[in-house]
Amino acid sequence: MDLAGRCVVVTGGGHGIGRALAERFAREGGRVVVADVNVPRAEKIARRIDGLAVECDVSDAAAVGDLVTRAEEAFGPVRVFCSNAGIVDPGPDLASTPEQVERIVGVNLLAHVWAAQHVVPSMVEQGEGYLVQTVSSAGLLAGVAGMGYTLTKHGAIGFAEWIAVNYAHLGVHVTCLCPNLVNTGMSGRDEDAEERGDAPERPGLAAMGEIVEPELVADMAVDALRAHRFLVLPHPRVGESFARKATDYDHWLEGTNRRVRRMRGEDV
Repeated sequence: MDLAGRCVVVTGGGHGIGRALAERFAREGGRVVVADVNVPRAEKIARRIDGLAVECDVSDAAAVGDLVTRAEEAFGPVRVFCSNAGIVDPGPDLASTPEQVERIVGVNLLAHVWAAQHVVPSMVEQGEGYLVQTVSSAGLLAGVAGMGYTLTKHGAIGFAEWIAVNYAHLGVHVTCLCPNLVNTGMSGRDEDAEERGDAPERPGLAAMGEIVEPELVADMAVDALRAHRFLVLPHPRVGESFARKATDYDHWLEGTNRRVRRMRGEDV
């Protein structure tokens, strides 16, 4: 796809991977809609890339529909929809309240469904379109991530596979971004503070393991989109572990149980 002049929507586009995606697609010539619940951040990035900022809670199907309508009115049919917005667990795993579970399911899983419902029919009519879904390594591998985060990310991978299986022959392609640790707000980054020049030190960052920059994820996303490649793994070891899991599921579960317990400081 020639991205020049094409409408691109990025949810959670005010910071982190979403911000990097918005900037990268803008450099490719795309007309980018930056959607976020953080309106000042969305507006800041939209000004930077000559795009459009839209406030949107992606868990609200009607709000996603309004987002698509505004994008189409501004820049024409949506050719690329980056479903990037996400949250970590608002509740304590199995002790989470129904409201806490519903919130993370709405943002991390159902948002992909609402986006597809609003853009895929038009993409089929155009004969071409792309869904770029920011998932996580937690969509492939359970581990230290919370219960809600893990179940929603696994569900997001399943939904993406369903779209690919049912719509690829109609010109609609899906790319899933499944990084492990990325230098974003989820790892304690404050991009506003960085831009002011007063970002606090993060002494524990190195101890978190291999961490990549959101720009790398965005670069890999564009490359995968052009190659019609489904899975993007910025951390190669995620793919290696995923292969081990598929080869011997029980052994992988036993080993991961021990690893998670060690990471929590338990005796193993």
